[in-house]
Amino acid sequence: MEGVKTLAIPDSLCEELGVAAKLLPGDKIAAFSFNLQDDKKRKVQTTEVKLHHLRQNIVLFHPVTRKLINESNGAFLAGQKIAKKESASEVRSRLLKLSRQYRSIIRACLEDLQTEASIVTDEEKDVCLHLVTIFYNIEFLWHLSEILFVDIIPGDAVLPHLLEWVRFHYFHYERQAAAMITTSGRSSPAETQAKYWETLTGLVLQGRTDAARAVLKLHSAANGDAICAADALFQTMPVYSAYGGLSVTEFNMTWKFWQNELKSKIESGIFASKPELELLMQVMAGEPDAFAKVRSQCGTWYQYMVAWLLYTEPTVKTFDLSFHASKCMTAFGQSELREVDLVLLAILECNVNQVVKHISATTENGWFAAHLTNLLFLSSLHPVQGSFQRKIPSDLHEQLLLEYGALLMSHQSLWQVGVSYLDHCKTYGRHYLELLLSHVPISNESKALLVVQVARNRGLFEIVSSVSRVMVRRWLRLGRWGAALTWALRSQDSKMASYLADQYLQEYCAKGSFSSIDILENLGSSMLLSDRLTFLGKYCEFHQLYRAGDFREAATLLVSIMISKLAPKYFWMTLLIDSLPLLESNDIIFTSSDTYGLSQCLEELLLEKGIVSLSTSRCKKSQKSVNDAEMPDKINLIRVALARNLARALNYEACHIVKKEVPDKDVFLLS
Repeated sequence: MEGVKTLAIPDSLCEELGVAAKLLPGDKIAAFSFNLQDDKKRKVQTTEVKLHHLRQNIVLFHPVTRKLINESNGAFLAGQKIAKKESASEVRSRLLKLSRQYRSIIRACLEDLQTEASIVTDEEKDVCLHLVTIFYNIEFLWHLSEILFVDIIPGDAVLPHLLEWVRFHYFHYERQAAAMITTSGRSSPAETQAKYWETLTGLVLQGRTDAARAVLKLHSAANGDAICAADALFQTMPVYSAYGGLSVTEFNMTWKFWQNELKSKIESGIFASKPELELLMQVMAGEPDAFAKVRSQCGTWYQYMVAWLLYTEPTVKTFDLSFHASKCMTAFGQSELREVDLVLLAILECNVNQVVKHISATTENGWFAAHLTNLLFLSSLHPVQGSFQRKIPSDLHEQLLLEYGALLMSHQSLWQVGVSYLDHCKTYGRHYLELLLSHVPISNESKALLVVQVARNRGLFEIVSSVSRVMVRRWLRLGRWGAALTWALRSQDSKMASYLADQYLQEYCAKGSFSSIDILENLGSSMLLSDRLTFLGKYCEFHQLYRAGDFREAATLLVSIMISKLAPKYFWMTLLIDSLPLLESNDIIFTSSDTYGLSQCLEELLLEKGIVSLSTSRCKKSQKSVNDAEMPDKINLIRVALARNLARALNYEACHIVKKEVPDKDVFLLS
């Protein structure tokens, strides 16, 4: 099949068994060896199978074009901020500046590609030159689209803009003229040079009359009648301008008068002694036979069209361009149309849908289609009275943005740029973003944080939870409990938070301290995610109060944790042991009510079956701190401390009650 490229997969197993493939997100294909025959299946089971990832070559992902992507994204976002409350003419003026900004970005990319091509190997040079061709055509077509679709042309007299378009992109005759003027007088007469008349003809066809006069004066017979007459005609040639003070009717009368004068001089034979000059004068007179003789110097049919209009229809309107394009294409002898020609014809016909259709088929992966269509869409939202109306369907506009944004989302470092395009797709942008964000490869924590930030800013909390769970599992495999807990809090996964809280408590049972204590002490409202995490946060708060010397606050918190049954049963003994220093304190820290609560928890714990081992399936490490041999001693110490504290607390509370009821001096002394 013609035009199809064959890729060889370097895998002997694929060659022997056959190949199967599966389409992956981001236009990737996973190819692997596969065969349904049983005897060959067994071979696959005993052989290492390789997975080959294939994807199309994306020219936009070339290192040089990365700058184009980022800068054009800034221009795209600027376009979306253009105020809708401004007048249509003001908006169109700003859109024209935006279009020129796009073209300057493309020109900068072309310069970078040409510089890169001069310093790389031959193979890489071919790639760069291929990209130069692509982006040159893009800038060339963009310029014409800007003239006909974005710019506001006074009186719809489009020829001056078309001349500027041709001169900007085809300037070799101007360069040749400059070289001739620089080297004049150093050798033989100018007219004897091989490219003298060719250069002069090219300048005339592009309407560069000033440059043509300068080259004509290099002729050895510059003072002759023929050259002087031609120079005078060049000098007096009328050029239409909307700001020239003449109406279209007045200009056409002036133009016909000038051409009649030119034809009369040709007929008088003043240029007969110089056939080349006479041919130029006939071209300027608009004679078809003369145009046929110089047609080859135009290079392309559209250059020929602009030259023909210059000397036959200088006040041509936009809506007549398609007629003249067909006519000039036939006269130029254009048999086969390239893709560029089809786009040009669609632009000249002002057929926006055909323009978009053709540029979508170009080989630069959707950059051109997405940005030009967006610019035309914005222009169609702000029509100017009297201008030619061109509408872009909103669904077509969104589809191109979706395709381009999805392409960028498949790149490991350009996916954030792709997000900005999907944000401006009102119908399906959010659905695309939700699907594509879930497939962004999470290579490190920084990238995971970026994905989470993007998803949270757009209310995609399912993506936030999904990415966070992936990171939790990753840190758990590495034994990083603090990092895992941080991501569990981001995911709002209560089950995972409870599991990690248990891990921390088991660690405390085993070591007597917490790792990542700074995270635990600053949980804040995040501790409410699960009961177990709430207990862990409160327990850390207990230690903070204890270290700060706020023993009464610490005791109240400890009692509330135990009485509310917030703490897991396997951790009760640890809490009771933590209460021992406070129970044995010289000050009465626990009230009688607090002491009764602690005693009740101790008795409930002792009534639990298997409390001696205190080894539940989820806290085997607690045996290291409270084992069978130490258990009776621990229990006795706690009971004694509770009894002493209860006695002191009852005595203290009773005395203070008597003091309040009978404010007698003797009773006060007894207390």
